[in-house]
Amino acid sequence: MSLAPDEWLDGLEAHGDASLALRCGEVALSWAGLAAKSRACVDALDAVGVRAGDLLAVLASPSTEGVALIHASLAAGVPMLPLNARQSESEQIFALESSRARFLVVDTADDRAHRLAAASGCGLLVLGVEHGPALDRAPDASRAADFDAAAARRRTEGAALVLRTSGTSGRPKGAVLTRENLIGSADGAAALLGSASSDRWLLCMPLFHIGGLAILIRAARVGASVVMHDRFEAAAVARALDEDGITRVSFVATMLERVIGERGDRRAPPGLELVLLGGGPASDALLERADRLGYPVAPTYGLTEAASQVATRPPGVASEERAGGLRALGGVSLRIVGDDGRTLLTGEAGEIQVHGPIVMHGYLEDPDATRETLRDGWLATGDIGRLDAEGGLRVLDRRTDLIVSGGENVYPAQIESVLEAHPDVLEAGVRGVDDATFGARPAAWVVLRPGASLDAAALAAFCSERLARYAVPVTIRAVDVLPRNATGKLLRRALPESSDDQSAASELASSD
Repeated sequence: MSLAPDEWLDGLEAHGDASLALRCGEVALSWAGLAAKSRACVDALDAVGVRAGDLLAVLASPSTEGVALIHASLAAGVPMLPLNARQSESEQIFALESSRARFLVVDTADDRAHRLAAASGCGLLVLGVEHGPALDRAPDASRAADFDAAAARRRTEGAALVLRTSGTSGRPKGAVLTRENLIGSADGAAALLGSASSDRWLLCMPLFHIGGLAILIRAARVGASVVMHDRFEAAAVARALDEDGITRVSFVATMLERVIGERGDRRAPPGLELVLLGGGPASDALLERADRLGYPVAPTYGLTEAASQVATRPPGVASEERAGGLRALGGVSLRIVGDDGRTLLTGEAGEIQVHGPIVMHGYLEDPDATRETLRDGWLATGDIGRLDAEGGLRVLDRRTDLIVSGGENVYPAQIESVLEAHPDVLEAGVRGVDDATFGARPAAWVVLRPGASLDAAALAAFCSERLARYAVPVTIRAVDVLPRNATGKLLRRALPESSDDQSAASELASSD
């Protein structure tokens, strides 16, 4: 059965030819222009034998053609598997083979692309400027007898995206998100934060992560504009905020820190209305500095399995805790659950669970992980938090990063926030190290500000004035860089044992 675009592209076209939909570099498209390019992509996919339900892996730099392909896939019922461009060739081959992707789309048919397609048996499609994806290599005929196309399509029925989880809590899995999940996320965010065609988003996050993809869906729902960068560069982002009429942007904490550093003590541009700040808890020091300079920061909690955003504190809304008071998106419910499965009371810390239209369908071909994570319609996030009397969420940490020291729960994010409040510390990472007496104790790694030198005793004393004794790091080491994944999320499990291990940690971080 041939592919056919549905009302999704009609919706894009309805936003008209007068308003900007997307700008990437020197190329700009109206909404009608983007819809036309997306329709051409549907035709090109159909011409090379892609059918609804075929899993389409994508390894390409951000471009207007790539965005058109995303909308074409959403319209035609062709699920996409965006590949992490920072991963090694062997990791990408594993992702293709384990997901049983039928086709791989690249933006240039180089040797690496052919190796990936050959090793995984995928057909290779090259994403062209004028005509969309064109077949460069057919699926491996020698494997055709082993490939049950109908069965393969059934396993992805209803899927819009299959996104590899970041791996911060174990082996990566393929989270299956439906188009309804993506729409639920965009509409729920609009209900909480407002959304209009006059919005102009800056997209400087990777399109192989849900944070970047979610911006495209939010814009499409209301006809807002997107200015897209092919990568995050603090200087380029700072210029865009000043010169491109940006009203909304999504950052993780390290990105905001670098942009503020680039712009210095200048106040935020007056037209900037929203800075979604996710990817893990931000330090009080960063939030204080951003507030002082007028950045409209909205601390945000989200995860891939919930189609990005889950809860946000809108700019200007007061909270007793700078990182607290996060409100669930419209249509989304939150609860805090103890180890015994009991729903906890206000103020008690436990696992954050999420319910609503944003919750994923499950993990691709992993029923055990799906049953463990989806419980009677509730998504068990593995993150620890608590709710205040008004239902506002405070995220404390990931359960897998929790340090239990002498029976006390120690939250690395809390210690990192304290360390980053010290004038000598730019960034901090904390994880547990084995201890014969207490079971585990916190240890810290810090990136110092230019010109500062490590005084571990002074930093420990600084912490002891602000933390319980059991939460004071037993060791504090200086490193040049902390291991982070492609979106800037700290990988605590990759923190080096010593300064000599920095390069290994950086290599590990680049694969997540």
